[in-house]
Amino acid sequence: MKFKFLDGRNCHALLPPVHELPLARLLDEYLSKKVNDQWGEQHGSIDALIKHNEKTLNRARSSQRLCNSPIEIALIYKIARREIDVQGIIRPLSGSARFHTILVGTNGITWKTIVPLQYLLKGWGDANRGYQCYVHSISYNVSQIQSYADMQARWKTASSDYHYVGITGRNWLHRFREHMGEMGRGSTRVFYRALRESMGMRDVHFVSQLGDINLTYEDAMNWEEFHVDRVGANGLNMIPGGFKGLKYLHTHRIIHRMDISLEERDKAITEFVRRNPRKGIPNPFIAELWKDDAFYLKVIAARPKTLSPSQVRKIRELVGIGRTITEIVEQVGALNEMQVKNVIAGRTYRRIQ
Repeated sequence: MKFKFLDGRNCHALLPPVHELPLARLLDEYLSKKVNDQWGEQHGSIDALIKHNEKTLNRARSSQRLCNSPIEIALIYKIARREIDVQGIIRPLSGSARFHTILVGTNGITWKTIVPLQYLLKGWGDANRGYQCYVHSISYNVSQIQSYADMQARWKTASSDYHYVGITGRNWLHRFREHMGEMGRGSTRVFYRALRESMGMRDVHFVSQLGDINLTYEDAMNWEEFHVDRVGANGLNMIPGGFKGLKYLHTHRIIHRMDISLEERDKAITEFVRRNPRKGIPNPFIAELWKDDAFYLKVIAARPKTLSPSQVRKIRELVGIGRTITEIVEQVGALNEMQVKNVIAGRTYRRIQ
């Protein structure tokens, strides 16, 4: 399909693969009918962005090619109702134009991708050339997003966001699918554990934001190092970013040279986790979840060798009326006498009342 403003190849490479949604067509129509032709002061703004793409095509850094623009567009797809809405705003001039794809699922689970609009427009060139940089974020206890205004309000009040910073020499969404595969296979790396634990919760908000593209290896590693440091205590990376992370692996004798590929680094991180399951950057997301009683009870109920809340309460009831440990084990279906003794002594299940 021919587009008026969009580069079809770059849209295919950078936008989420929601096959039942004609994302590029809907965006192109909105840019044509709403933004470029009708938005008052923004009349002709998409034409101007394309000309800027063409003018800066030979610049080395993509971040130098992005220009300030107040345009922000969101496509919201409510999966259960199969409703699609495209909305846009003119925000204060603070960065490049952005395109959000917001998939609203059941139980309040939302996945949003954010891509700089210029990457999708004609004149940019090959978006898949070089290295791509991204940040995946997780928020929980987030109210359902019904509109673009809801999304803006949510971002302004965010206080429980956790971030994974990454780079790839391939396509960023292909890499995300690999992350999801590792999560499903039970990897114990912090980011995968955080994804896995959050999947069964209500009102979870996932954000995948594409940062820089077309970078050299050195520039991408520097980008990652800076942003892993920037997210600080709310980070979900196992090791520091970029070259600092390579030094970390070398110090722990996981790698013996610094000139390794990203694929080799990924294998080295897996080996680091295998050898040192308690080392690495702490996992604030999991720690915060365990403070939530509802999450605690859900995990307890899902583990086959743990006692359910009703079993714990029954143990306390039976010991109160003088039943023996042996009788209690049999009546509640506990694993053994030690499990019951630990409950009675208050060493386990103290949060269950």
